[in-house]
Amino acid sequence: MITLRWGIIGAANIAKQQVIPAIRETTNNEITAIASHSGKAEALAQQFHIPNIFHSYKALLESPDVDAVYIALPNAHHKQWALAAIQANKHVLCEKPIVLTTEDLTELQQAAKKHNVLLMEAFMYRFHPQIGKVKQLLTAGAIGEILTIRARFHFTLENWDNDIRLDPTLGGGVLNDIGCYPVNVLNYLIEESPKSVQALQGKSTIEIDTHIAVQLSYPSGILGQFDASFYGPMTQTIDIIGTKGTMQLPYAFRADENNYDGIIHYQSNNETHTIKETGNAYTEQIKAFHQAIENKESLTYTNAQMLQQTETMERIAKAL
Repeated sequence: MITLRWGIIGAANIAKQQVIPAIRETTNNEITAIASHSGKAEALAQQFHIPNIFHSYKALLESPDVDAVYIALPNAHHKQWALAAIQANKHVLCEKPIVLTTEDLTELQQAAKKHNVLLMEAFMYRFHPQIGKVKQLLTAGAIGEILTIRARFHFTLENWDNDIRLDPTLGGGVLNDIGCYPVNVLNYLIEESPKSVQALQGKSTIEIDTHIAVQLSYPSGILGQFDASFYGPMTQTIDIIGTKGTMQLPYAFRADENNYDGIIHYQSNNETHTIKETGNAYTEQIKAFHQAIENKESLTYTNAQMLQQTETMERIAKAL
């Protein structure tokens, strides 16, 4: 089995708290380099015993000791450095949203194909076993035909003065930050692109989306609904209404907030069932990425699905 040598571009909290530990905890993955413009690279390198510190992203990408990069930069900078990494023949795992337009994603995917490297958007929740189990149950008809899927993702933003999530020039806003998760799971579970999109903005104090509600209709007749904000307490649920029952996921996107336990409640034929699936979505994501490289396989989060995601996000942003 090959050892994948990772370079970290950016020192965001998600890198420090989740992804760097996940890489270190999985076999045949090691972190050999880090670069950050924030001045935090030295501290992270010391904390996680990363041997090489670079003061420019370009220098990291030129390192022969890096096979793959994880990009944890502000959204508006993803495309530039993902493309640079691809052109340096590095595999790329990039934080969501990977880009802000379908045009940019098409360019990245074509470049990745040309340079024979993997490119993936880091929707880690897709790799937690609870989501696979939900898909299995729905496919087996556990609650009949899907009628409506409702998702919620909220958390209370503490820093309203200089958080990059509130900067429209950096691709901020609640849709890009956490609203993208409900969009992703709706497309994944329904397996269609929406035919119509309606969007509303609610409570707001600045010129950027911070509280939204969205309704999507799909060609099969299924309705998808979600809301997201920076104001409410941590809420990350999915409710699915079927013709023969219902299903609820109280820790849909961040099972690590529940000791890594994903919980599935579903009711069908007057019976109630509860299933617990345990796993670290971040480590499973790294394992899947490594496996695809090792075995020269396609990623389970496919190019077509990534393109569908970006297209839907663009349509919602336009509606907002």
